Amino acid sequence: MSSQSSLVQIKLPAPFEVTRRLLIIVGLLLSLSLLSQLVKYGTGHDQVFGIIPLLYVDYEANLPTWYSSIALLTASLVLLLIALSKRSQADRFTLHWFFMAGLFCLLSLDEVATIHECAIEPMRRLIDARGVLHYAWVIPGGIFVLVVGALMSRFLFSLPARTRNLYLLAAGVFVGGAIGVEMISAFHAFSHGEKNLLYALIITFEEAMEMLGVIIFIHASLEYLCEHVRSMEFSLPERSEPTT
Repeated sequence: MSSQSSLVQIKLPAPFEVTRRLLIIVGLLLSLSLLSQLVKYGTGHDQVFGIIPLLYVDYEANLPTWYSSIALLTASLVLLLIALSKRSQADRFTLHWFFMAGLFCLLSLDEVATIHECAIEPMRRLIDARGVLHYAWVIPGGIFVLVVGALMSRFLFSLPARTRNLYLLAAGVFVGGAIGVEMISAFHAFSHGEKNLLYALIITFEEAMEMLGVIIFIHASLEYLCEHVRSMEFSLPERSEPTT
C-alpha cells in the first residue's frame, strides 16, 4: 500500500475588486430599502405582497440582514486565513487573529439572531433607560467595545500603519453607526415612535455606516493577507492506494 496527499490551493481575490462589488451590493440594498419606505409612507401600505418587509434594513430575516451576516462571516473567514498563516510562522499575535475571527463569527450570528437585543428590557428595568438609552443594549455594548479595544491595543499598534489606520477607520464607522446613530434613533423612537419616515431615514443611515465599516474592514484584511500570503495551500488527509 502507498499513500499520498493532495494540496488544495486557495487563490486570493483582489481586494479592490471585492470592495467594488460589495459597495455595489450595499448601494443596491440601501436604495431598495429606502424606496420601500417611501412607498410605505407614500401609499399607506406596509406590506405590498411582502416586498417591504423583505427589503427594509430595520427588519429581521430579510435580504439586508442576510447580506450583513454573510459580510461579517466573510470578514471572519479572511481573519481565519490570516490566523492560520500566522500560526505557521509562530507569530506572537496568532491568538489575537484567532480571537478576531471568532468575534466576527459571533457578530455574524448575532446579525441573524439579534442576541444583543436580549439586553434591552433587563437594562431598561435596571436603570429606567429613556431617551438616547431607549435601546439600552448600547450600555453593555459600549462597555464591550471599550474592553475589546483595550485588550487588542498592543496587537493593533503592531500592525503596519495602513492596516492599523484602516482598522481604526472601520471600527469608527461601524461603532459610530451601531452605537452612535443607534442612540439617535433611540431618542427619536422614544419621542416620536418608530413608525414614521424620519425614523426610517435614521435607521437607513445607521445601517449604511455599519455595512460600510464592515467593507472597510474586509478590504484592510484582504490587503494584509495578500501582502503576506499570495496564495494558500492546505494538505488534505493522506489516502492509501493499493500497490501492485
